[in-house]
Amino acid sequence: MGKSRRSLYRQYVFDVMCDLSQSDYWRQLLCDSEYDHKFLVNSDSEFKFSEYTRPPLLKHNLQFYASKVLECPEEFPVSSDPGCVIFKFEALEFPDIVKYSGNYFGEDGNIFDVTPPK
Repeated sequence: MGKSRRSLYRQYVFDVMCDLSQSDYWRQLLCDSEYDHKFLVNSDSEFKFSEYTRPPLLKHNLQFYASKVLECPEEFPVSSDPGCVIFKFEALEFPDIVKYSGNYFGEDGNIFDVTPPK
């Protein structure tokens, strides 16, 4: 018997979060977007996922939303700093399956992922 859809989403939400929060394309897209604007993320997305993440998204037709949010229940090392931007990644079919990444805008304008390890 195969894994349930819920368990597949739980298994891959962290990988999607890591791929997108470390992608210059997605970080810029999310940073430039309005808060809470949800972008659909799936195997057809313009961004090419890592070789590790793309096959399961395609095989299982997993879809996620990515957005920039003002609040999250998780703490990040610089979350109180005004240069910190939080990204939210949620399973399309199961909105309770969520991961957040903290991203910090350095003084030089570069964006750094400050998400604690898994």
